Amino acid sequence: MTTPVTVGVIANPASGRDIRRLTTHASVFPTAEKANMVVRLLAGLGAFGVDRVITLRDKTGVAALVLRALETHAAVARHERWPTVDFIDLPISDSAADTHAGVARMVREQVALIAVLGGDGTHRAVAAHCGDTPLLALSTGTNNAFPELREATVAGLAGALVATGAVPAETALSRN
Repeated sequence: MTTPVTVGVIANPASGRDIRRLTTHASVFPTAEKANMVVRLLAGLGAFGVDRVITLRDKTGVAALVLRALETHAAVARHERWPTVDFIDLPISDSAADTHAGVARMVREQVALIAVLGGDGTHRAVAAHCGDTPLLALSTGTNNAFPELREATVAGLAGALVATGAVPAETALSRN
C-alpha cells in the first residue's frame, strides 16, 4: 500500500484585516474569500493526485466555510476529485502559536508541502518551523514583501505536481 500524498494548509484568519487597512479605508481580505481560496486550492490539489489535506480550525469562520464547501462537494460534485480534509484537533489561541503548533504537526506527519494563506508574518511563522518542507506561498496579507497574489486553483495544480513528484523538486522549487 502506498502512502497517501498529503499537503498541509495554513490559512491565517486574521491576515489582511489589520488596523492599517481599516484606518486607510483600504479593502480587507474577508474570511469568505480565504475559505474560497482554500476550496479552489483543494480542487487544484485533487485534480493532480493529492489524497489528503490537513489544516487547522479557527474561530473566525474559515474552517466552517471550508467544511460547508466539502459537504456540498460530496453531495453534488462527484466528478471532481478533491482530497480528504482532516482538521487538526489543537487548542485555538488566536495567535501565532496556532500556526507554530499546526506546522509542527504537519512536519511530523511528513506533508509533501505546506500551502500558506497569509501575509509576511504568517509566512515567517511557518518558515521558522517547517524545516525543509516546501511552502506554497499565497498572499492574503497587508503590504506583503514576500508572498505574491496567485490564483489558488493554479497554485493548487502546481502544488500537486510538486507534492506527487510529477515535477521534480529541483525543477519546481526555489529557496527564498
